[in-house]
Amino acid sequence: MKIEQVVCQILNYNDAFHVKQIVNKIKDYKVFDYVLIVDNHSSDNSFSELYELYKNVSRIKIISTSKNGGYGYGNNFGIKYAVNELHAKKAIICNPDVSFEEDTVIRLINLMNKTNAAITSAVEVNKVPSVNKAWKIPTPFAWILDETKLRKLSFRKFHYPDEHFKNDYSKVDCVSGAMFLLDLQKFLSVNGYDENMFLYGEETVLGYKFKQAKYKTFLLNTESYNHLHSASIDKSIPDKVKKMKILNSSKLYFYKTYLKVSPFNYEVEKLCFRYLEQSRRIAGYLKRK
Repeated sequence: MKIEQVVCQILNYNDAFHVKQIVNKIKDYKVFDYVLIVDNHSSDNSFSELYELYKNVSRIKIISTSKNGGYGYGNNFGIKYAVNELHAKKAIICNPDVSFEEDTVIRLINLMNKTNAAITSAVEVNKVPSVNKAWKIPTPFAWILDETKLRKLSFRKFHYPDEHFKNDYSKVDCVSGAMFLLDLQKFLSVNGYDENMFLYGEETVLGYKFKQAKYKTFLLNTESYNHLHSASIDKSIPDKVKKMKILNSSKLYFYKTYLKVSPFNYEVEKLCFRYLEQSRRIAGYLKRK
C-alpha cells in the first residue's frame, strides 16, 4: 500500500519527440501518482503540442516556465510545483531521452527508504555503448585533466575504482542527472539546484550540497537505465565547442563559488579551458576540411 506521492518529472526543451516516447512508456506505471512534464519555455511548439496531447489525461500534468533559465531553473520550478500542488514526497527526475523499467523505480524507492538517502540512482548505460556509474566531488585539477588525453592521471581523484561497486549498492558523491530518485524535502532544504549554472555540472553541485549537509547518495548497482546520451541537448545546442564552453563556464563557477579556489588558480584554470576550447575548435575545423 502506497503511503506517499511519487512523481516522474520530465524536463523538456524543444524535444516533444522524446518526451512523447518516454511518457508513452511510463504513463501506466502504477508506482507514479503523476507524470509531470515541465516545458522549459521551448522556442518551438513543444508545449502546445504536448498540452493538446495530454490535457485530458488526469495523471499527466503539463506546466511551463516563463523563461528558459537552464536545467536547474526548470527542474526547481517543477519540483516546487510537485511539492506544493501534487503533494509529492519523492520524484524521479529525468531527461526525455532515457528509458527505464517500473521495477527499477520500485527498487530505487525501497533503497531510499532503507538508507534514508537524498538520492538513489541506477547505472546509466549510454548509446556509445558506455557505462556511467558515479563520481567523486572533483578537484579543479582532476576536472581539467578529465577533458584531455591525460584523464587517467585524474582517475583516482575523480572516479571510483571498480571494487567500489561490487556490492548491491554503493555510497557515492555524485550520479548522472539523466535519471535518479530524489527526496524532495531534502532537495529543498539545500535550496535545490544552483540556478546560476545554465547547463552541465548541476549534479556535481547537488552532490556537493548534499555531502555538506550530511545527506547520502547511493547507486543501485543491480539496476540500470538507458540514456541516448545528449540526444535532447544536441537538438538545442548542436555546436560541440559551444557545449564545451558552457560546460567549462559551469566548472569555473563551481570552483569559485563552492571550492573557493584562489584567484591565481582560477585564472590558470580559465586559461586551461580556453586552450581546450581552441583545440576542440581547430580539431573540428580540420575534420571538416
